[in-house]
Amino acid sequence: MPQSEALESPDMAKDSLPPKGQLNFRLSDAIAFCFTLVILIYAASGPISEFVRWFIEVTTPGFDELSRRDKRMLIREHWLGGGYRSFERNFMLPTGLILGLPILFAFSISLLTLHRSRTLQWLNWLLTALALIAFSAWIVKIFATDGGALPSAQPIDYLMFPLATAITLYLTWRMFGGFIVAFCLFWVVYFFVRGDLPQWTGILAGSEASFLQNLRSMVQNFWAQTGGMFGQPLQVVSTNVLIYIVFGAVMMASGAGDLLLKIANRLTGGFVGGAAHAAVASSALFGTLSGAAISNVVSTGVMTIPVIKKSGFRPAFAGAVEAAASTGGQVMPPVMGVVAFFVAGQIGLEYRYIVVAAILPAVFYYFGTFLTIYFEARKQGIGTLPADARPKLNRKELVQCLVFVFPLGVLTYFLFVQPSVPKAGFYGLAAALAAALVLFPSFRSPARLWSAFVSAGRMSAAIVVIVTAIGLIVGLIQVSGFSGRLALLLTQLASGPLPLVLIVVALGSIVLGMGLPPGATYFIIVIALSSGIETVGIPPLTLHLFVVFFAVMSTVTPPVALAAFAAAPIAGADPVRTGFEAARIGIAGFLIPFVFVYHPAVLYKLQMLFVWFGEDLPNSRAMLDITTVGWLEFFWVIMAFALAMWMTASALSGFDRSALGPGERIARVILGLLTLVPNLMIAGAAFALCLLLLGRHFLMNRATSRASNEFA
Repeated sequence: MPQSEALESPDMAKDSLPPKGQLNFRLSDAIAFCFTLVILIYAASGPISEFVRWFIEVTTPGFDELSRRDKRMLIREHWLGGGYRSFERNFMLPTGLILGLPILFAFSISLLTLHRSRTLQWLNWLLTALALIAFSAWIVKIFATDGGALPSAQPIDYLMFPLATAITLYLTWRMFGGFIVAFCLFWVVYFFVRGDLPQWTGILAGSEASFLQNLRSMVQNFWAQTGGMFGQPLQVVSTNVLIYIVFGAVMMASGAGDLLLKIANRLTGGFVGGAAHAAVASSALFGTLSGAAISNVVSTGVMTIPVIKKSGFRPAFAGAVEAAASTGGQVMPPVMGVVAFFVAGQIGLEYRYIVVAAILPAVFYYFGTFLTIYFEARKQGIGTLPADARPKLNRKELVQCLVFVFPLGVLTYFLFVQPSVPKAGFYGLAAALAAALVLFPSFRSPARLWSAFVSAGRMSAAIVVIVTAIGLIVGLIQVSGFSGRLALLLTQLASGPLPLVLIVVALGSIVLGMGLPPGATYFIIVIALSSGIETVGIPPLTLHLFVVFFAVMSTVTPPVALAAFAAAPIAGADPVRTGFEAARIGIAGFLIPFVFVYHPAVLYKLQMLFVWFGEDLPNSRAMLDITTVGWLEFFWVIMAFALAMWMTASALSGFDRSALGPGERIARVILGLLTLVPNLMIAGAAFALCLLLLGRHFLMNRATSRASNEFA
């Protein structure tokens, strides 16, 4: 994500920008390249271990005849096995390196080029040096802890922790804006004053501890131990997510991005409103690689939004199409953004089950965006793309399409067959590199490879910076006791009607998600809201995906809709109006969570894929028993949702084959929603009435068209 230079003062803006070849820029690029290499080493630990074992087996005569104990001893004492074991114990296992190195790399990369003004270059160097000192001190401390010492706060920690926190918040402010920093500062202040709050503040009132006791608790939990900035958000990202950031960056740097847009325009050009559908298709495909809404908007929007406007759509609608389509990328398998990895860690479920669960909701979401665009295009009289505007793929480009098929196939295979998330990412990246080098000759130059790895390192650095701040927020919420009190409140609410509980959780997810970057939204919502309503009886996977969907939809929910705000300047439109349009286009995203709560077949029936590929039935407390959902329910909910979205999207657009009156629009919304009710009698009756209403509309328009032709 680009750093915000808008915060510089006007006087600073007058200074000429330093040349790209300046030392701090070159050093930052070199560190970014090295960061990518470290990410590759972390992800390659599994494949390297397998290679070491394979090498020892094939080079040792009679290995298969040895006992299991002798095999283990041989692997441990072999020169290659012993060398790798030493490397693993000294580099791969120490907590300080797994968590500390990503922070050191990320902060160095970001701080060295934080201020572009020449007069502030000294501040870049100073902040970088202070960050290195602070976080290196933490790494040394954790190494001592790994060596057997009990974690405890030392006097130096009371200096290093505030310094590291201040740098983290300042860097987060410069890169991601003030909202998340203000949110974090709120919890810092709350941590110290919670004991002084009156009882009428409800769940905000906390324990009565002195300032020194609170400070000691904060330093002990967030610095002497692996909490706060080094907590679960960073742990999940460091071990699972970063390799997928590299995967997406390499794919885009290879030249696959331009091909992706060409494919999208070719596939959707024949539909009414084809230019807008191309944006949806390209963003969905980009979502399989990046899983980040705002970066999707910035990456594809500069190319798609002008084309959408040129085809006749209003600027606000053009920006909203890109924002809504990019938002769906966060729930688009197989790479669903940071959220899916967080969910997997929280509920103890393998990532592959979450990927399968998300398939049908993702299809539902993009079907809903397609219909909204379709009806808007009809309303505006916008047809298909002209035949000459639909790009044709030549033979070379058809072959280059393998750059998507091969890497995503490898990635999906290892996610499903050998469910190790880092290993799957590593093999997927290896396949992507091989395919790009073979299919795109221009990518074979050392300069392009260097640029791809530097870009991957910078993108990874931005992710690490934001999750470091997220970790601090999550730690404050947990250690302050607020999460426990909120969980208790939600547990009490859980005794009420389930629809009311779900509405409260949905509103809480959207409100807390407004203004926060997607990574922050994911983890805060999952921790703060979901833990207290597990007694409702909803399977954890359903519950967490319900929370995640609404957290994701907060990026297109006014008044603070980050994805829409990113698209609005590109479209030259009002951000708030773009946000409302994006919420309308993405209306399916607000319905889908309720659908899969009351129709669990949406999430669980496709888990039969594992059985079809020769595995046992998935068995986890985090999931519903898939034998309790049938195929009849599965196909019914698909038909019901398709009809409900047709009715809802046309009603919100005010147009189907012709303009719809207020009464018919209201009737369409009500009947459409009723088709999704879990009561089959109500849903069946609503389904039939929807068909009758659509048939009536069709016949009336045909009669009107005939009368017009006769009159003409």
